[in-house]
Amino acid sequence: MEICPILFFLIILVSGFIMAQEKQVLCRTPYLELLYSSCGSSTETFSFKVEPCYLNGFSTWMGTLFWIPKRDLTFLRTISTLWYENKKVIEWKHIICTGEDDDFTFCGALKGETINTTVRLRGAIANYPMGEYNAILKGYSSHNDADLFLCINYTLILKKETSYNFG
Repeated sequence: MEICPILFFLIILVSGFIMAQEKQVLCRTPYLELLYSSCGSSTETFSFKVEPCYLNGFSTWMGTLFWIPKRDLTFLRTISTLWYENKKVIEWKHIICTGEDDDFTFCGALKGETINTTVRLRGAIANYPMGEYNAILKGYSSHNDADLFLCINYTLILKKETSYNFG
């Protein structure tokens, strides 16, 4: 399975174990720093790790999802928002699980069931200025915003301005 460049950038930010409100360091290199925290009251056990923890010089990565959902995943709607210097860059809305012919193996998982799967990630050529990027991923179990059950806040700090080759 391949994932589009915008989704890849959001996923690279969605890389961590969500258990605490304070920011935790996921990885630190001379080029970037990646931090995460939960942005809701939920204590979902959720992890999405991308290997290797570098942007420059890599065009494919492996993403590993580990999740023990607190609700059935018969329906999953996500909203991902990317911010740069306090300005909204993009908001991406997607229904991941519909209950019928879903693309992802974790769709249909029941509450408390362990999800552990790996996907291949690919991207395209992109230039990102150095600075701080924030991404928020929200997961809903219905079309109603009151059914929020997953909220993750990621911070990506690019320390050097370079071309990141995602293609």
